[in-house]
Amino acid sequence: MTISHERRFEFDIQGFLHLRGAMAATEVRDCLGWARAAEGADTAELGGEHPDRLINRPVSRIIDVDPRFARFLDHPAVSAYLIDFLGPRYKHIDNELYYTYPGYDGGPWHRGVRAHPTGHVVAGRFICPMVKVFYCLTDVGPGQGEFAVVPGSHRAHFDVDGGPADRGDDPLHRTARGRIDLPGQKVFDDVAAGDVIIFNEGLLHTGRPNPSGKTRKTVIVNFGRQDAGPWPGYRALPETLQSVTPRQASILTSDTGMWVEPR
Repeated sequence: MTISHERRFEFDIQGFLHLRGAMAATEVRDCLGWARAAEGADTAELGGEHPDRLINRPVSRIIDVDPRFARFLDHPAVSAYLIDFLGPRYKHIDNELYYTYPGYDGGPWHRGVRAHPTGHVVAGRFICPMVKVFYCLTDVGPGQGEFAVVPGSHRAHFDVDGGPADRGDDPLHRTARGRIDLPGQKVFDDVAAGDVIIFNEGLLHTGRPNPSGKTRKTVIVNFGRQDAGPWPGYRALPETLQSVTPRQASILTSDTGMWVEPR
């Protein structure tokens, strides 16, 4: 698949793409079945370093729990975008089966990597250090724990508190806590099961409160460039590497240590 100029322009300007209907209904149904079977998995039993860094809402390292989820490392609807944004030898950083449960209060606004003056484009090429993909397994409407971003904030010069967008500290600490809404935000309240959302982790983003009785279910996979290492606790098990395709194993395998944002 070749990425159109229009799609590259859209990702450059907005920092995200919403791919509607990227997954077939049969694929979504299969994944929901695998997810139900995996919900009670104890990731501590899998071993691995830094278990304290796992999110487990309900299952972190879902690819280790069920290698069938490795399909999302090089999914045909997404892989060409990842190659364009990160390079042909892009790497896995972390992966989650992530649920936004009824009663969720919402998370803080944050970004996974620093904002960049050119939005991570140099000389006509994307140089994104981190790109995240949401594979949406359920419909999401208004008031159902929607995902939200601030389009264009991957090139912000001011943070939400009025200071500079890059103060040189840990980007995960540059957050707006306690605020549900930000100026210019985009709320994904029109998502259908099978949609895929790809975004530059330099975007300010959050999960909104879920006052509904519905659980939002998402498979999340985070990717980086060739020199990216996994997030602490997310290095794939040897058994997993033997269970997936050679291409998927190469994405899961990195010569780099744990994730450190390139400067």
